[in-house]
Parts: sequence; C-alpha cells; structure tokens
Amino acid sequence: MAERQKQRPEPAGASVAPNRLALLVTIVQKGKGTFFADFLQTFDANLQISVVGTGTAQSDLVEFLGLKDNKRSVIFSVVREDRVDKIFEALQERFQTVNNGTGISFTIPLTSVIGKLSYGFLSNERRVVKGDE
Repeated sequence: MAERQKQRPEPAGASVAPNRLALLVTIVQKGKGTFFADFLQTFDANLQISVVGTGTAQSDLVEFLGLKDNKRSVIFSVVREDRVDKIFEALQERFQTVNNGTGISFTIPLTSVIGKLSYGFLSNERRVVKGDE
C-alpha cells in the first residue's frame, strides 16, 4: 500500500474547506466490487462509481502470481481526506481476510469542487446549505 504524501502547501489567498476531499481508487478481484463498495460506504463515501477493468499483465505472469484472471472491479469513491488513513488500514485488513491478500488502493487529492451543495454532499457535511451562495 502506498505511503501518504506530505500535505500540499496552500496557494496564497485560497479558500480552504473544513474537510478536503480525495478520490479513492480501489482495485479488487471481479465479483468483490459490491462488497468493497458497501464497506467503503461505512466511511461516508457518498459518491461511488464501480467499473470493470482488465489488467495488462501477460497470462503467464497472472498464473505465476496465483491470480485466476485479469478481470478486476475498480471502485472510484470520493472520501474526506481526514479519513484516508483509517480507510487504508481497514482496507488492508479486508484485503487480507476477504480478498486473499490481493487488492490495491490509492488516493488522488481533489483541488476543488463547484458549489457548496456539491461539497456538502461529497464531504457528508450534516449542515444544510440553502442555495449555492
């Protein structure tokens, strides 16, 4: 699992939301996507998209690694950055117990979101925002 990068410096005069967001990408065996999407939902991932992916490894390497095939479920989740460490710890445990030690997960920081309502939904903020001020 990848190490967390150091915090990015803030541009001068930038408006910072209380909780930054990140795009969490999780890749697991095909057929395990629904389980992991449901699991990630417990970390308030209000937006998730799951797609089927195909690996590019040659068949002899896939067999050598003990994998059945190169079909994967790829889950894209928007999560709060302050929860990423806990998510990685929980995913590492789940990869070992549910997915036979296979799976990968990483984040990409999101630099902006258009609109307070969109941000409120994605960050799972409980307060209600009227209009998009």
